[in-house]
Amino acid sequence: MLDSNIFACIVKNAPLISIDFIVENNGKILLGKRINEPAKGYWFTIGGRIFKNETIKNAMKRVLKEELNYEGKFIPKFIGIFEHFYNTGFNGIETHYVNMAYKVENMNISDLPKKQHSKYIWLSKEEIFKRDDVHKYVKEYFRGSEYV
Repeated sequence: MLDSNIFACIVKNAPLISIDFIVENNGKILLGKRINEPAKGYWFTIGGRIFKNETIKNAMKRVLKEELNYEGKFIPKFIGIFEHFYNTGFNGIETHYVNMAYKVENMNISDLPKKQHSKYIWLSKEEIFKRDDVHKYVKEYFRGSEYV
């Protein structure tokens, strides 16, 4: 893990690379209520940063384990690259993410951790667009023809 001062310097001066998972089971998307900045208090997809010298594949496995307590098989379908800009983030620093979104389906998920999300909800794409408490960046994943 990075020292918090070093990480703050990185956040202030460079974009972070992250992965988000659009977890879909039976036509519903799994969202978590964010505990931390950025996007604190919003429903958001499951995801996390990629660490230095960590392959994308290993980052996927780690994020699924940490965020969903999931260690089973999964077949990620690449949706696209998105940019997320936040006025607040780590220690209140404006944060820029370059985010790779992937769809994963039919995962057997239970015993969801509460470290990053206080609670979880399954919503249809239509429900996602109707809610003001679903973050705008989540809605972007479903706007284009990339999402199937």
